[in-house]
Amino acid sequence: MTTPETDTSPEDGKSPLYYISLDRITQLGRSPVFVLAERRGPSAPSRLKADSDLNNPKELIDEIAEYSVNDQDFIRSDMPLQEIVFRILLGRRNEPTPLRDLHFELTEKWSTPIRPISITERGLGRILNDDTYYGFEQQDQPDDD
Repeated sequence: MTTPETDTSPEDGKSPLYYISLDRITQLGRSPVFVLAERRGPSAPSRLKADSDLNNPKELIDEIAEYSVNDQDFIRSDMPLQEIVFRILLGRRNEPTPLRDLHFELTEKWSTPIRPISITERGLGRILNDDTYYGFEQQDQPDDD
């Protein structure tokens, strides 16, 4: 029998912030516009344009946050963990978000009896740090001096 990993937060109580780095997506050999365009819901106005006419990933993030987040299937509990976190960040307009908040939303809102999501905060941080597709980046919270 294995002992479950205990979740220890930093002693200072700060949780690292995560966001989607468009530069990192490019470094990973992907087009940020294409990766984002795939997450648009049916009500997104840019769906009326040809994909080749899309060129501003920040506008796509804003559009997704405004039009797609409320679509019933924007986030589903059967999606991979990284996809859910990616979409959570898109819904927050890619504002750097504490790992603690991402963990809470993932395990409390998207966990179901059919698909329980049982992961520690530290485990989620490792998954996000090891990402090779979504462009997750970690930034430390600024000091409150």
